[in-house]
Amino acid sequence: MSGRIANVRPKPGFMFDGQSIVPAPPNVIPLRDGLGNVLTGRGTSIDRTVRNFWYRRFQDVQQVSFAYLGSWLHRKIVDIPAEDMTRAGRDWDATDDEIAKIEAEEKRLGYWEKLFEALLLGRLGGGAILIGLGDNPANPLPVTIRPGQIRYLTVLSRWELNLGEEDRDPESDTFKQPKFYRLPGTSRQVDIHPSRVVCFRGLPIPAFPGMTWEDRFWGMSVVEAVDEAVQQATTACAGFAALIDEAKIDVFRLAGMAEQLLQPGGEDRLLQRVEMTNTGKSVHRAVVLDKEDEWEQRQLALTGVRDVIVTYDARVAGAADIPATRLFGKSPDGMNATGDSDLTNYFQSVGSKQEKQLRPMMERIDAVMLPSAGLKADLTWSFSPLMVLSEKDQAEVENKEADTVTKYANAGLVPESALAKAVQNRMIESQRWPGLQDAIDEADAAGEGLSGEVDPAELGVVPVPGANPNAPGANPPARARRAANDAAMFFADAKPRPLYVQRKLLNAADLIAWAKSAGFTSTLPAGDMHVTVLYSRTAVDPMKMGESWAGDDKGQITVKPGGPRAVERLGESAVVLLFSSYEIESRHRDMVAAGGSHDFEDFHPHVTLSYEVPAGLDLDTVKPFTGRLLFGPELFEPLDLEWKRKITEA
Repeated sequence: MSGRIANVRPKPGFMFDGQSIVPAPPNVIPLRDGLGNVLTGRGTSIDRTVRNFWYRRFQDVQQVSFAYLGSWLHRKIVDIPAEDMTRAGRDWDATDDEIAKIEAEEKRLGYWEKLFEALLLGRLGGGAILIGLGDNPANPLPVTIRPGQIRYLTVLSRWELNLGEEDRDPESDTFKQPKFYRLPGTSRQVDIHPSRVVCFRGLPIPAFPGMTWEDRFWGMSVVEAVDEAVQQATTACAGFAALIDEAKIDVFRLAGMAEQLLQPGGEDRLLQRVEMTNTGKSVHRAVVLDKEDEWEQRQLALTGVRDVIVTYDARVAGAADIPATRLFGKSPDGMNATGDSDLTNYFQSVGSKQEKQLRPMMERIDAVMLPSAGLKADLTWSFSPLMVLSEKDQAEVENKEADTVTKYANAGLVPESALAKAVQNRMIESQRWPGLQDAIDEADAAGEGLSGEVDPAELGVVPVPGANPNAPGANPPARARRAANDAAMFFADAKPRPLYVQRKLLNAADLIAWAKSAGFTSTLPAGDMHVTVLYSRTAVDPMKMGESWAGDDKGQITVKPGGPRAVERLGESAVVLLFSSYEIESRHRDMVAAGGSHDFEDFHPHVTLSYEVPAGLDLDTVKPFTGRLLFGPELFEPLDLEWKRKITEA
């Protein structure tokens, strides 16, 4: 029957209503349908979905407050994003003194506590922060704020603050905003200028017909938006809890039970009988019954209940836009699931809310608070990261940052003082180095800080022999590091090549001061003073040279004051300080025995002083330097046969 009717195509102006062909209303376009809808019932009177309608569950403050106070799940959904948006604080692009003033003002006003409370009220349906200066609140905020002028920041809910008339002037700065706010009081009403009120709103409500001006302005409560999902999850858990009591039931079939209940006192005797049976079961682990009585135990299977509850919890997490790992404090579900991606997405969402919702409100408050702290109102800042790294992750990050800093330092792209200061600030801000700021201040006061240039000798590296680290525009530490890097690359393949080994004179300043007092007008720069350990024109494998057994834990050796010393000419024009050192002489012999060469029959440790002897200075009358000589670690470098062309003196 239905098939024959469905196959009849209605004439123009008629329609099929599910039972018969009837005239179509004037505003309905008749559809020429086939057999499908009749067979499935979709869209006909038997389709239950045609009775589905949407409606608002509630909107009054009483229901919102009862849901927040009576449901732990509603409370967490409201509290968690507000807490995460304010817990990490912010990072200022300012000096230490400026940051200290800002933090002191924030503490005095309870800045972050007030922000959290206002955000919480906003998620409940609307809140605001009132900026109090102690003057007439109906007046606009003054253009100039004096230090300490803010007296308080007060948080108000939407139900404590009445909205004034809506500003409908499209050319006004407060278009679609209240022209004023009104604070009801016990004795009088106080009007408040909009510039003194910073509003935190709920979920936005479009200007649908029937919506009040107040609802459109404040928005909708988060509680109202997630209530259906929360109630379904709560009902599922409550139903499961009720099933626990029914999971195991004892069933007694007692002979003559009906007749016994009809007799006087029969109910008490029946209950006593059941109680005695249960007691015997508990004590003797046996059920004692009359011959005609029966007893059985029924158990309810709860398989699949957990999956149902997890599904409802997932719906709540989706409605709240909070991962289940954060909302319920539970481990993530699924094989090999860690929850890291969920948390990453969530914190990105929170960061977006911070920028779009929280920052505009904070900037309005900062425009008054910063001048109240005695600072400019245009200081810049950014929200601090929300993700808290583990100790292991933090250590890995610092290790990678240290590698990056080392590369920049070696490349010489950034001045040493600037890079050192940036690294110090980064370490202080990480809060993983307690007391570092005080230690740096003490070092700077003592002239031992890293704010100036670093002597490459302190780092145990020197330039290639003959290089001038004091040349105009040169950066001695960077040049020294590059030289050390070049030397390291020379040994990357360990192929035999001519080899030069030296030790840097770390206290060259003492030797230069002596030379000037002895009559030398110029000397080699401090960065060029060294003792040669090996000058091998013969190609050698540097890895076969071994390592020096002498020296402290830094590879440094000390030639004690005194002992045999002499000032002589060496070669064509070099003037050197000869000294005796068993450690250096033995090391030289070992290297020659390992295949290295030496241009002279004898080897005498020496430090070259100068290649220019002033007229009238008799070297035979010069008393040698007898002080301590401190040499740095051995440095293996390519042999530079053009070193004489690069000599300069100062």
